[in-house]
Amino acid sequence: MMKYLFLIITLSIFEISFGQDEININFDEIKSKIENINSTTYYPKLLERFNFFDTTLSLEENALIYYGFSFHENYLKNKPSEEQLDIFSNNQEYEKLRIECGKILDKNPVSLAANNKMGFALFKLGKPESEWKKYQKRYRDIRKVIVYSGNGLSCESAFKVIYVSDEYNIIYDYFEISKLSHQSLSGFCDHFINEPNEFYKAKEIYFDASRSLIRNEEIINTKKN
Repeated sequence: MMKYLFLIITLSIFEISFGQDEININFDEIKSKIENINSTTYYPKLLERFNFFDTTLSLEENALIYYGFSFHENYLKNKPSEEQLDIFSNNQEYEKLRIECGKILDKNPVSLAANNKMGFALFKLGKPESEWKKYQKRYRDIRKVIVYSGNGLSCESAFKVIYVSDEYNIIYDYFEISKLSHQSLSGFCDHFINEPNEFYKAKEIYFDASRSLIRNEEIINTKKN
Protein backbone atom coordinates (compact mmCIF):
# COMPACT_ATOMS: atom_id res chain seq x y z
CA MET A 1 0.00 0.00 0.00
CA MET A 2 2.80 2.41 0.89
CA LYS A 3 4.51 1.66 -2.44
CA TYR A 4 1.43 2.70 -4.36
CA LEU A 5 1.06 5.84 -2.24
CA PHE A 6 4.63 6.80 -3.13
CA LEU A 7 3.90 6.30 -6.81
CA ILE A 8 0.77 8.43 -6.59
CA ILE A 9 2.72 11.25 -4.93
CA THR A 10 5.43 11.01 -7.57
CA LEU A 11 2.96 10.98 -10.46
CA SER A 12 1.13 13.97 -9.07
CA ILE A 13 4.17 16.11 -9.84
CA PHE A 14 4.87 14.48 -13.22
CA GLU A 15 5.72 17.04 -15.88
CA ILE A 16 4.72 16.65 -19.54
CA SER A 17 7.26 18.06 -21.94
CA PHE A 18 5.24 18.74 -25.08
CA GLY A 19 4.90 22.39 -26.01
CA GLN A 20 7.94 23.36 -23.98
CA ASP A 21 10.84 25.59 -24.92
CA GLU A 22 14.11 23.81 -25.58
CA ILE A 23 17.50 24.65 -24.13
CA ASN A 24 20.57 24.65 -26.33
CA ILE A 25 23.24 22.20 -25.18
CA ASN A 26 26.68 23.17 -26.42
CA PHE A 27 29.46 21.32 -24.62
CA ASP A 28 32.13 23.87 -25.57
CA GLU A 29 30.05 26.60 -23.96
CA ILE A 30 29.34 24.41 -20.94
CA LYS A 31 33.05 23.71 -20.49
CA SER A 32 33.86 27.42 -20.70
CA LYS A 33 31.22 28.34 -18.11
CA ILE A 34 31.99 25.65 -15.56
CA GLU A 35 35.76 26.19 -15.73
CA ASN A 36 35.57 29.95 -15.12
CA ILE A 37 36.73 30.16 -11.52
CA ASN A 38 35.47 33.75 -11.16
CA SER A 39 31.96 32.91 -12.34
CA THR A 40 28.91 31.77 -10.38
CA THR A 41 28.76 28.91 -12.89
CA TYR A 42 32.15 27.54 -11.80
CA TYR A 43 31.44 23.83 -11.41
CA PRO A 44 32.53 23.35 -7.76
CA LYS A 45 30.23 26.23 -6.80
CA LEU A 46 27.28 24.78 -8.72
CA LEU A 47 27.92 21.29 -7.38
CA GLU A 48 28.05 22.59 -3.82
CA ARG A 49 24.62 24.19 -4.27
CA PHE A 50 23.32 20.99 -5.87
CA ASN A 51 24.59 18.84 -3.01
CA PHE A 52 22.97 21.19 -0.51
CA PHE A 53 19.67 20.83 -2.38
CA ASP A 54 19.48 24.52 -3.28
CA THR A 55 15.90 25.03 -4.49
CA THR A 56 16.84 28.25 -6.32
CA LEU A 57 18.90 26.44 -8.98
CA SER A 58 17.54 27.37 -12.41
CA LEU A 59 16.94 25.04 -15.35
CA GLU A 60 20.10 26.36 -17.01
CA GLU A 61 22.16 25.84 -13.86
CA ASN A 62 20.88 22.27 -13.50
CA ALA A 63 21.81 21.72 -17.14
CA LEU A 64 25.35 22.90 -16.41
CA ILE A 65 25.48 20.52 -13.43
CA TYR A 66 24.19 17.48 -15.36
CA TYR A 67 26.09 17.95 -18.63
CA GLY A 68 29.03 19.55 -16.88
CA PHE A 69 29.54 16.35 -14.91
CA SER A 70 30.84 14.82 -18.14
CA PHE A 71 33.99 16.94 -17.60
CA HIS A 72 34.39 15.69 -14.02
CA GLU A 73 37.07 13.12 -13.18
CA ASN A 74 34.43 10.76 -11.79
CA TYR A 75 32.29 10.80 -14.94
CA LEU A 76 33.54 7.70 -16.73
CA LYS A 77 34.97 6.08 -13.61
CA ASN A 78 31.64 6.04 -11.82
CA LYS A 79 28.87 5.30 -14.26
CA PRO A 80 25.66 4.68 -12.31
CA SER A 81 25.19 1.00 -11.54
CA GLU A 82 21.49 0.23 -11.22
CA GLU A 83 21.82 -3.53 -10.83
CA GLN A 84 22.58 -3.61 -7.11
CA LEU A 85 20.01 -0.89 -6.45
CA ASP A 86 17.33 -2.94 -8.18
CA ILE A 87 18.26 -6.02 -6.14
CA PHE A 88 17.97 -4.19 -2.81
CA SER A 89 14.74 -2.51 -3.90
CA ASN A 90 13.13 -5.74 -5.11
CA ASN A 91 14.17 -7.51 -1.89
CA GLN A 92 12.74 -4.65 0.17
CA GLU A 93 16.13 -4.13 1.82
CA TYR A 94 15.63 -0.40 2.15
CA GLU A 95 18.44 0.36 4.59
CA LYS A 96 20.93 -1.37 2.29
CA LEU A 97 19.38 0.52 -0.62
CA ARG A 98 19.84 3.82 1.22
CA ILE A 99 23.50 3.08 1.97
CA GLU A 100 24.25 1.98 -1.61
CA CYS A 101 22.55 5.06 -3.06
CA GLY A 102 24.63 7.23 -0.74
CA LYS A 103 27.85 5.62 -1.96
CA ILE A 104 26.91 6.27 -5.58
CA LEU A 105 25.79 9.85 -4.98
CA ASP A 106 29.02 10.68 -3.16
CA LYS A 107 30.86 10.12 -6.43
CA ASN A 108 28.09 10.64 -8.97
CA PRO A 109 25.53 13.16 -7.70
CA VAL A 110 23.69 13.30 -11.06
CA SER A 111 22.83 9.59 -11.11
CA LEU A 112 19.13 9.38 -11.94
CA ALA A 113 18.79 5.90 -10.49
CA ALA A 114 20.53 6.71 -7.20
CA ASN A 115 18.59 9.95 -6.64
CA ASN A 116 15.27 8.29 -7.38
CA LYS A 117 15.90 5.20 -5.29
CA MET A 118 17.36 7.21 -2.42
CA GLY A 119 14.09 9.09 -2.21
CA PHE A 120 12.18 5.81 -2.36
CA ALA A 121 14.37 4.16 0.30
CA LEU A 122 13.96 7.09 2.70
CA PHE A 123 10.21 7.05 2.10
CA LYS A 124 9.98 3.32 2.82
CA LEU A 125 12.12 3.75 5.94
CA GLY A 126 9.59 6.22 7.27
CA LYS A 127 11.86 9.24 7.12
CA PRO A 128 10.31 12.73 7.17
CA GLU A 129 8.86 14.00 3.91
CA SER A 130 11.44 16.79 3.86
CA GLU A 131 14.22 14.18 3.59
CA TRP A 132 12.95 12.01 0.76
CA LYS A 133 11.31 14.78 -1.23
CA LYS A 134 14.58 16.64 -1.77
CA TYR A 135 16.00 13.63 -3.62
CA GLN A 136 12.83 13.31 -5.65
CA LYS A 137 13.05 16.98 -6.61
CA ARG A 138 16.68 16.60 -7.65
CA TYR A 139 15.72 13.55 -9.69
CA ARG A 140 12.92 15.47 -11.43
CA ASP A 141 15.16 18.48 -12.04
CA ILE A 142 17.73 16.36 -13.89
CA ARG A 143 15.05 14.67 -15.99
CA LYS A 144 13.57 18.06 -16.83
CA VAL A 145 16.96 19.15 -18.16
CA ILE A 146 17.09 16.08 -20.42
CA VAL A 147 13.61 16.50 -21.90
CA TYR A 148 14.25 20.20 -22.48
CA SER A 149 17.47 19.42 -24.37
CA GLY A 150 15.53 18.53 -27.54
CA ASN A 151 12.23 17.10 -28.71
CA GLY A 152 13.35 13.59 -29.57
CA LEU A 153 11.90 13.69 -33.08
CA SER A 154 15.19 13.40 -35.00
CA CYS A 155 18.89 12.91 -34.39
CA GLU A 156 19.39 16.65 -34.86
CA SER A 157 16.86 17.40 -32.13
CA ALA A 158 17.53 14.34 -29.98
CA PHE A 159 17.27 14.32 -26.20
CA LYS A 160 20.84 14.58 -24.94
CA VAL A 161 22.03 12.28 -22.16
CA ILE A 162 25.44 11.58 -20.64
CA TYR A 163 24.62 7.94 -19.88
CA VAL A 164 22.75 5.40 -21.99
CA SER A 165 20.89 4.23 -18.88
CA ASP A 166 19.28 7.68 -18.68
CA GLU A 167 17.61 7.02 -22.03
CA TYR A 168 15.58 4.18 -20.58
CA ASN A 169 14.61 6.20 -17.54
CA ILE A 170 13.13 8.86 -19.82
CA ILE A 171 11.46 6.29 -22.07
CA TYR A 172 9.85 4.11 -19.41
CA ASP A 173 9.50 6.31 -16.35
CA TYR A 174 9.10 9.83 -17.71
CA PHE A 175 7.12 9.25 -20.89
CA GLU A 176 5.71 5.94 -19.65
CA ILE A 177 6.28 4.34 -23.04
CA SER A 178 5.30 0.73 -22.55
CA LYS A 179 6.49 -0.81 -25.79
CA LEU A 180 9.56 -0.45 -28.00
CA SER A 181 9.41 -2.38 -31.26
CA HIS A 182 12.80 -1.48 -32.70
CA GLN A 183 16.13 0.03 -31.69
CA SER A 184 18.97 1.06 -33.97
CA LEU A 185 21.94 3.41 -34.21
CA SER A 186 21.38 6.47 -36.39
CA GLY A 187 24.63 8.40 -36.66
CA PHE A 188 25.57 9.25 -33.07
CA CYS A 189 22.00 8.70 -31.87
CA ASP A 190 20.02 5.83 -30.46
CA HIS A 191 16.80 5.56 -32.47
CA PHE A 192 13.74 3.82 -31.03
CA ILE A 193 10.43 2.94 -32.64
CA ASN A 194 7.85 3.17 -29.90
CA GLU A 195 4.16 2.92 -29.22
CA PRO A 196 2.79 6.49 -28.82
CA ASN A 197 0.82 7.46 -25.73
CA GLU A 198 -0.63 10.56 -24.11
CA PHE A 199 2.77 11.66 -22.82
CA TYR A 200 4.80 11.08 -25.98
CA LYS A 201 2.70 11.17 -29.13
CA ALA A 202 5.37 10.48 -31.76
CA LYS A 203 6.19 7.00 -33.06
CA GLU A 204 9.95 7.55 -32.94
CA ILE A 205 12.26 8.84 -30.24
CA TYR A 206 15.93 9.78 -30.58
CA PHE A 207 18.62 10.12 -27.92
CA ASP A 208 22.11 11.48 -28.34
CA ALA A 209 24.29 9.50 -25.95
CA SER A 210 27.56 10.13 -27.75
CA ARG A 211 28.99 12.26 -24.95
CA SER A 212 30.72 9.34 -23.25
CA LEU A 213 32.43 8.29 -26.50
CA ILE A 214 33.58 11.83 -27.22
CA ARG A 215 34.77 12.37 -23.65
CA ASN A 216 36.69 9.11 -23.64
CA GLU A 217 38.42 10.13 -26.86
CA GLU A 218 39.30 13.51 -25.35
CA ILE A 219 40.87 11.79 -22.35
CA ILE A 220 42.90 9.45 -24.56
CA ASN A 221 44.17 12.36 -26.69
CA THR A 222 45.10 14.33 -23.56
CA LYS A 223 47.18 11.40 -22.28
CA LYS A 224 48.94 11.07 -25.63
CA ASN A 225 49.92 14.72 -25.54
